[in-house]
Amino acid sequence: MLESKSEELKKALEKSMSKENIQEKLMEEKLKQDQLNQQEKQKQKRIFYILITIFTLIIISLSAYLLSTNDNSQIAKEDTNKKPQKEVTKNVNSTKEIKDIQKDINKPIIKEKIITKEVIVEKKVPLSNENFKEFFNTKKFNLAKCYNYKTFEYMPTKACKESLSIFLAKNKKAIRLEVIGVISKDDIKEASKLSKDEKIQKYIVRGIARDRVVEASWLVKELIKDKNIVITPVNYYIKSKENNKGIVLRAYY
Repeated sequence: MLESKSEELKKALEKSMSKENIQEKLMEEKLKQDQLNQQEKQKQKRIFYILITIFTLIIISLSAYLLSTNDNSQIAKEDTNKKPQKEVTKNVNSTKEIKDIQKDINKPIIKEKIITKEVIVEKKVPLSNENFKEFFNTKKFNLAKCYNYKTFEYMPTKACKESLSIFLAKNKKAIRLEVIGVISKDDIKEASKLSKDEKIQKYIVRGIARDRVVEASWLVKELIKDKNIVITPVNYYIKSKENNKGIVLRAYY
């Protein structure tokens, strides 16, 4: 009896195991089918999105084309509307011109006298090595005097600065400038007080004249503000008979 029961149990167990295996296989197949269905759905969605984008692009391009054609047609209409206006204005102008011509014919003739004036043109001669001597040795010049210096004074005074600035403004076209020192009797007397030797007195006087020329030259450069201005030095000074002290500025042409 025990053996028969054990066999029956074995058979029942085998049957239950086979049923479980079958159920597991069925579940696996269902999962695979669900995955395949989801993949197909995703593919369909992608295709749908692509079709929508293509459709929108086609609509945008068509609308842009229609707008451009409408603009061109409007411009052409405006041009056609403007052309007859021009023709009308031309006709009106032509009628006015005819009337003006008729009025001019009826007007009395007035004889006018035309007076011609001679125009003097200055020729600009460029400066070169050949004609430099002619320019340098020219004797035509304008003169400015600064005689309000004190004894042994070498710096230009305010009055001298003002007069030189006016003079230089009037003589901008000068070829070159020349500054000469002017020595008075008072300067010579002051030099004789410093030394009894006549040679030393001459050196003192020359030094004063030289200082006056140097400071006046710097002043001229500041007033003109031109780096290319030519200021020629001199190796002499002027002894004033009327006891004048200062400098003389010449502008050569």
